[in-house]
Amino acid sequence: METLKKNILDIIITEVNAINDKIKGLNFLEILKINLIKKILPIINDLKFPLDKFDNLETQINQETRSIKISIKYFTDSLINRKKIIDKDTLFLFFNEGSSFDIYNDDKNFVNILLYKNTGISLPINTIINSKFNKNLFLIEIQNKDNEA
Repeated sequence: METLKKNILDIIITEVNAINDKIKGLNFLEILKINLIKKILPIINDLKFPLDKFDNLETQINQETRSIKISIKYFTDSLINRKKIIDKDTLFLFFNEGSSFDIYNDDKNFVNILLYKNTGISLPINTIINSKFNKNLFLIEIQNKDNEA
């Protein structure tokens, strides 16, 4: 499992470094999403689920133009988060299972988005969400904060 996490982390770092520094915010995360799904999907497809003994990984990359926090998680049980505020532009990538997000327009009105396996969603800072992560979900979460030049 350590090799798996290291390989995925290496792919993420390589793709982050390959994207032009002038591309910022959600545009950066959308480009990253497309590139990562293409490169990580073959690795995930080779895995046998459910995974045994997967320790979640969290790491920080600080560059001149951006700070990135990468979390690689595996959920053995479902998890529901209610009224969570996204504190940085965030990319969620879902592998092996789907998920559901309620994205709030205001305190009472929201839009429900169903995300199928092997997809992702980028959400801007200060978005309020409810999220439901299914059992046996392999999740990569990338938070991006653009540094001022």
